[in-house]
Amino acid sequence: MFRNNKKKLAVLISQSLLGSVLFAPGLALAEENNNQEAAKNGEVEVIQVRGIRGSVVQSLNTKRYSDAIVDAVTAEDIGKFPDQNVAESLQRITGVSITRSFGEGERVSIRGTGESQNRTLLNGQAVGSADWWTNSAASRGFNYTMLPSEIISGLEVYKSPEADIDEGSIGGTVIVRTRKPLDLEANKIAGSIIAQHSEVSGETDPQLSAMYNFKTDDESFGALISVVRQERNLRRDGIEAWSWTYRDITLEDGTVVDNVYSPGGGGSAMFSQQRVRTGINLALQYRPNENMDIIFNALDSTLEADNENQNFLWLPGYGGSQYTDITVIDHPVVGKMAVGGTLGLSPDGNNILDETKVRNSELKTKSYDLKVEHQGQLWESSFHLGYTEGSGGSQADRSVGWEGNYVHSFDASQEEDVKTSYAADPNDGDKWNLGFLRYDSNDAKDDETYFQADFKRPIDVAIFNQIKVGFKYRDHSRFNTKHTTDNRTDLNWSLADYSKAMPSDYLSGIGSAGTTRSYAITDSDKIRQEGDALGWNYRVLKASTFDINEKITAGYIKANLDADGLRGNLGVRLVNTKQTSSAFAGESGAEVWTTEEKDYFDILPSINLAIDLDDDLLMRFSAARVMSRPDYADMTASTSYNLETQTGTGGNPDIDPYRATQFDTGIEWYFSDAGLFSAVFFYKDIQSFIESQPALETHEGKEVLISRPVNGKAGRIQGLEVGYQQELYEGFGVAANYTYVDGEAKDDEGNDITIPGNSEHTVNLSSYYENEFISARISYNFRTGYDTGRDWPGYIDDYGQVDANLTYNYNENVAFILEAINLTDEHTFSYQEKGVEQALTGVYADGRRFSAGVRFNF
Repeated sequence: MFRNNKKKLAVLISQSLLGSVLFAPGLALAEENNNQEAAKNGEVEVIQVRGIRGSVVQSLNTKRYSDAIVDAVTAEDIGKFPDQNVAESLQRITGVSITRSFGEGERVSIRGTGESQNRTLLNGQAVGSADWWTNSAASRGFNYTMLPSEIISGLEVYKSPEADIDEGSIGGTVIVRTRKPLDLEANKIAGSIIAQHSEVSGETDPQLSAMYNFKTDDESFGALISVVRQERNLRRDGIEAWSWTYRDITLEDGTVVDNVYSPGGGGSAMFSQQRVRTGINLALQYRPNENMDIIFNALDSTLEADNENQNFLWLPGYGGSQYTDITVIDHPVVGKMAVGGTLGLSPDGNNILDETKVRNSELKTKSYDLKVEHQGQLWESSFHLGYTEGSGGSQADRSVGWEGNYVHSFDASQEEDVKTSYAADPNDGDKWNLGFLRYDSNDAKDDETYFQADFKRPIDVAIFNQIKVGFKYRDHSRFNTKHTTDNRTDLNWSLADYSKAMPSDYLSGIGSAGTTRSYAITDSDKIRQEGDALGWNYRVLKASTFDINEKITAGYIKANLDADGLRGNLGVRLVNTKQTSSAFAGESGAEVWTTEEKDYFDILPSINLAIDLDDDLLMRFSAARVMSRPDYADMTASTSYNLETQTGTGGNPDIDPYRATQFDTGIEWYFSDAGLFSAVFFYKDIQSFIESQPALETHEGKEVLISRPVNGKAGRIQGLEVGYQQELYEGFGVAANYTYVDGEAKDDEGNDITIPGNSEHTVNLSSYYENEFISARISYNFRTGYDTGRDWPGYIDDYGQVDANLTYNYNENVAFILEAINLTDEHTFSYQEKGVEQALTGVYADGRRFSAGVRFNF
């Protein structure tokens, strides 16, 4: 009788939810997957590497019988992850988009949310992260360039939350899994030797990895060590501009052009970097009996990122120069817009800047995690204790300013281009003398200590079969400080004595004949040698120094349910956050170290249901209350800025978190062993967006355009995900997915504003072929434009990229691989705001990358 009641309840729920799918306004259908418990048992949707068809069949089965909405990417064999870059594997999942930095995937966005509104966890726990660039705003988004793919067994993307997963994401949570020694064969050896060629830099660099696994004969103890070393010499060619905003412009003859949308400067830019990434992963596992398992994981990853940026700049107002004429158009979005002009001579200085940034940068990520699991007669318990730290930055950031005083002009009237003309030859080093030499540095530390306890047991109460409760405490700190020096203006250096040749292929494929394609560039090695020997007195840059601490206490209860044709879970997570934010506040010369405290409490309920409507038809439903904390840089009174570009960002210690209520519902149709059509509708009702408001502030005696965050009005994000995959014929198969996201938010005046990270359309297409010897895949990824939420670069235009890889299995132990990234040589284009393409902020060529090598597995 009780069983019949459960069946009736399941039918009633399924009928109600099916009605909501068919008749609720705006609802569509769905794709998705599973929960944390299912993940631990291997029950997640999987994109596996070896045996593509077999992995597709397995992924469909595990997807079909999972509880929650989860997608995953898994490496079946050691070192055989689908891509060398982890973020680029994630982008093939429905609803996931990535942002690229210098042609390499760096940050992840899920379902139209910003990168910082999604969390990345290592084995379920936080992982520290920092950035090498001095002017990078401290973000909660994880830097995937720090994560070698060789140490990873799999990734899980949770799009619907569960009570036992850390809060802090509105879009989704990515959990990175590393391997366990007792799951592998004893004395397992694997590795790879790969050469990667970057087309723009012309360099070929080694990518090496090795792994060894040991375990005792009785399989009670195991040890796994992985080592990775990757080098990459990259170059990015670009045309830039910045600080497009409304200004009153006074010409040399006294004419005033008021309230005109105009740039703060721009120029040609060539960035180059030498990256050396070293990663070590150690896993120790002790299983004294079948009821206890102790696992220790240690990760140490270092990225050396010495780099230089060679810029030839036009800067309205530099040295007191003024426009002699200006070209103004009537733009349909921004009104009066200055798209060109001629800049006259500086009355008492220089008006042109040939600037080089020479940096020594290094980042470190460390993670130490101890997990103890015990199975008692009734309760299963799990304890986590760990520490993670991300640290580093630019240890030396040298600004070398070569200057001259000549009439010059710019023309930004054409999209993806800025034409320039100079009265002096930019290539003639004798025309450019050292105006200043300054040394800066940036040091950041992001660390967390955590303790977690979880307990679960089976129950038999109505339709519930398991209950799980837990507690977690996190002590998280983020510290950032910058140091600077006084400009050296007395050195009397000439660029002719410190220059080297510009590459002949610079700006190949972008710009026009009127773009500055050749100019005298700085020999950075000579600057390092002679500049470092001068001796520098550093002082703290107070406006860019802050210290944040969060003490987070959370508890939860979750119940799993199981009835005929119905499974899932429901629960609630209670979270208290005690926040302390300290920074120097005030204008330069009058800063005061201030500390502000904030305390807030969140109740976060969630439910996930999976319902069998027919033998081949499955429906899913989830609902939850979610929250996402602001970026660290948004939470302080500190300011980060660049005096040359006169732009920067600042924080607001009174900012509140993002909070939202979300719903998902959808259908999955399994029409064959390796075939699936799925669709999901998702809706997020966001209580308050965080907006960026720019304003002119005075720093170090100069006016700088600083963007600070404020809590805006409520809004929503809703969308549709559609997925399809099928084996077509004897090893040939296809996989395709599409995501539509419609986001709406208003400013204080009721005007529509863009939502950061929100691409309206995202498409992923893949085709594969596999037999006993060959495995091949070609993939296309596309996302429409999106607002970054930052004053620079502003709005990123549509971007699509084709990648391909080929593996030849020489035997069961050795495989040869070929990989190509960005086959069609796409360029990145950005502008100040949506609909104003002439307000260029950057167009960049990162070029193609090709890899070839061998993987071994014994």
